[in-house]
Amino acid sequence: MQKNRISILIADDEEKILARLERILAKEGYTVGTASDGNAALRRLAGERYDIVLTDINMPDRNGFEVMEFIRNEGIDTLPLVLTGYASVESAIRAMKLGAYDFIQKPVDAETLKLIIYRAAERVVLKRENERNMLELRKLNDLKDEFLSVVSHDLRSPLSSIGGYANYLLKKGQLSDTQRSYLLIIREIADNLYSLVNELLDVSRIEAGVIRLTMEESDLADLVSTSINNFILLASDKNTAIHFHNRLDDARAVIDRMKMLQVINNLINNAVKFTENGVIDVTAERQPGDGAVIITVRDTGTGMTSEALRNIFEKYSFFRSEGTRGEGGTGLGLVICKRFVELHGGTIEAESREGGGSTFRITIPQEKGK
Repeated sequence: MQKNRISILIADDEEKILARLERILAKEGYTVGTASDGNAALRRLAGERYDIVLTDINMPDRNGFEVMEFIRNEGIDTLPLVLTGYASVESAIRAMKLGAYDFIQKPVDAETLKLIIYRAAERVVLKRENERNMLELRKLNDLKDEFLSVVSHDLRSPLSSIGGYANYLLKKGQLSDTQRSYLLIIREIADNLYSLVNELLDVSRIEAGVIRLTMEESDLADLVSTSINNFILLASDKNTAIHFHNRLDDARAVIDRMKMLQVINNLINNAVKFTENGVIDVTAERQPGDGAVIITVRDTGTGMTSEALRNIFEKYSFFRSEGTRGEGGTGLGLVICKRFVELHGGTIEAESREGGGSTFRITIPQEKGK
């Protein structure tokens, strides 16, 4: 630790004590400033930066408590230490509430002073390092999000073209069975990559704070039915039934229709992906009391481990469990679901156990958007 990079302000109205403390700490290599009373300490703190403030409690004009109150109220980034010959439980509690790191008892023992100041300086250095690390992490995170956004934009057009040409050839081309199977693989890969790119774009926009809701009154029962119809054939191919239990007397709600459809699509798609020879129940109802809308998607599929369940809504946790037929995915869809639901002022919850199916529940306040 470079002690000369640690600045200390000592505030004490006793001239001899002040001079002695300054001499001890300066000899240790610290940069030391002094103040002969509380007012002088406040003036120095207002115009200069100190890492540590060692202040006496009993001083004329302004006492040590007032110095610490000034530090707290002004948001000054420094670490206060208390110097006193009249320590009591009450004063200790008050000083700690004001942010005091430690006490030094008068008469001051030089070795004790050096040890306490050294510990305080170590804490200052550690705090600086943590702040630098956090700044670097924020910069790296911003660069990562910018990279994902740029790359995703650049990939959308060629991926769309690949999928489009594959579809055209499948419909119009005179193909052998081998050629057709290759084109189906190409189309599937292009579609999967296109979905991934869109998810990455959604995440980067959410993190950048540029996602905005277009709120409108919508029929939730119709929205859920639309979503179920998107997956009914896929579920049937896996011998899985999807049942819709509409318990809404009034299905109208003010939401962003497209984003909420994306949320429901993702939840039902996941249920189908992880369920074979089973049942998926989708329920829409009102929460008693506040009238919030609750949409529940419950399946009898493979379920999740407790570890996977803890992390499924975390950004870049990339929950990647394969579906019953090897279907992949990044897990970003659930991250996006959580953000979209939260933008509506709502919540999303998940329950699951390995081999016992999963339940996802979203709650949207009725008042949102009205």
